[in-house]
Amino acid sequence: WKGRKSAFPAVGRISPDYYCMDGTIPRRHLAHVLLEMERMSEEFGLRVANVFHAGDGNLHPLILFDANVPGEFERTEAFGGSILNLCVEVGGCITGEHGVGVEKIRQMAIQFNDEELQQFHDVKAAFDPAGILNPGKGVPALRFCQEYRSLEHKQHKHDTVDAAHG
Repeated sequence: WKGRKSAFPAVGRISPDYYCMDGTIPRRHLAHVLLEMERMSEEFGLRVANVFHAGDGNLHPLILFDANVPGEFERTEAFGGSILNLCVEVGGCITGEHGVGVEKIRQMAIQFNDEELQQFHDVKAAFDPAGILNPGKGVPALRFCQEYRSLEHKQHKHDTVDAAHG
């Protein structure tokens, strides 16, 4: 525990800012996911430090960035989203213990279908009929999910076309 808890302040000594992610994967995919995160690190031009408790598949990649550099935080968020998408692709999920909040709201549309998201809305409505508890956090609007999936589909189609044409 001391090593894990010391990792966060240690990273703070080598980077002015870090973005802590939380995704869970099947343990058998750990090596693949770490290699893919290394590749993504190069793609996004950002370093990543991996802190995790691999025994339960829980990853906590720390994306190192400098908020004073224009555009770097946006690249950091995109990198984080790509990590969470990867977690879902290998059979994991977008969170292990830290919840969804607003940071992972887009990935809810990747992990869950419309029927499942409607169930989340129904449960939330049962406990919060006035919609006053954490509005806009944790459970995305179904309309937003459909729009986001459409953007993702178009982006993947564009990437496939670009790759095919070299």
